[in-house]
Amino acid sequence: MNIIADTNLLVRFFTQDDENQFKKVVDIFIKSRKIIIPINVLCELVWVLSYSYKFKNDFIADRIQKLANNPKIVIQQSAVDFGIKMLEKNGDFSDGINAFSGMEMAFGEPISFVSCDKKAIKILKELGIQTIAL
Repeated sequence: MNIIADTNLLVRFFTQDDENQFKKVVDIFIKSRKIIIPINVLCELVWVLSYSYKFKNDFIADRIQKLANNPKIVIQQSAVDFGIKMLEKNGDFSDGINAFSGMEMAFGEPISFVSCDKKAIKILKELGIQTIAL
């Protein structure tokens, strides 16, 4: 069986805050041949773990990387790697995903990440992304 994991499955898996649900998630993960995790699910997961559960960025980055290393997991690895780089610099995972996705969609054309978020602009510049701060 192949599955698409919703955010709530991953929240239960990482937080183990509901033992019954955690066991069900582990069981479905064990039974699955492939576990597809859409990028927006990971963005939601990071937000929930950061703001609802107060997990630190380095912990979240480590857990997502370990998850991504599981051969059953299917994710957009390059985008996730960029999001993790943002987390490691204490930035927003979603900003990294948005910048990476936008660059891919530009098909090699010159492009700038434009934002009012000064922190995101600073980190993206450090990562070599052309930016415009408003």
